[in-house]
Amino acid sequence: MKQLYTTFHAGFLFACLPLACLFSQSILAADTDPTVRVLNASPEAIAADPGLTDFVTTTAKAAIAGHCARCHGAELRGAPGVPDLLDSDWLWGSATDYSAAGAVMSIQRTLLYGVRNKDCPPEQQSYGACSATRFSQMPGYLKTQVLTEAQIGDLVEYVLQLSGGEAEADAEAAGRAEADFAVCTECHGQFGEGDPAFGGPNLTDEISLFGNDRDTLRDVIANGREETCPPWGATLDAATIKAVAVHIYNLSEK
Repeated sequence: MKQLYTTFHAGFLFACLPLACLFSQSILAADTDPTVRVLNASPEAIAADPGLTDFVTTTAKAAIAGHCARCHGAELRGAPGVPDLLDSDWLWGSATDYSAAGAVMSIQRTLLYGVRNKDCPPEQQSYGACSATRFSQMPGYLKTQVLTEAQIGDLVEYVLQLSGGEAEADAEAAGRAEADFAVCTECHGQFGEGDPAFGGPNLTDEISLFGNDRDTLRDVIANGREETCPPWGATLDAATIKAVAVHIYNLSEK
């Protein structure tokens, strides 16, 4: 009986050995496959690994050239109406995104689901856009008759004053607009400082998506804006999206 057990036990181990080898090989492959390693690595771990850094850079540059550069430019510096991806002004995110991992996850969400994407069935839409997409809305306050031409003119001076621009010399228009600015605070904050949780731009700095001149500001406030960024989740694989997010974070001003 003991000999039979020993023979069976040895035969069982021998029979399982190929499976064990395959299992070990799969673990080894996962450990060496850069796509798997990038998905599992933190931004700091990627930066500390020259091989992963090269993979991220090469993968991201190819994806950016094929998908992002047409709007944001080859250097990702944007254009009027298209964000500069490398400056310090972040439109989207939250108070928890200031770590490298949080910022990269925030960028990944934008890449995966887009901005104001509407390419989904009506039952999956919320506020007229896909539920997972980044969504904010700059209404046209003249178009919706919330504000008059005169009130919008005053708001233009107020916004110019917030950003350090040259408002009208007597500043009366900016003073009159303080009460009307209440319609802006939900997205831009009480003092115009912006709200990344809702994609609300900071109005107190010199960085502007569309322009800081009077004509542009008046047009934005009067007629609104609703530009879009397509989702890339169905086009790019997960490792590529992670690589692009890490690459953009690494290049951006912190």
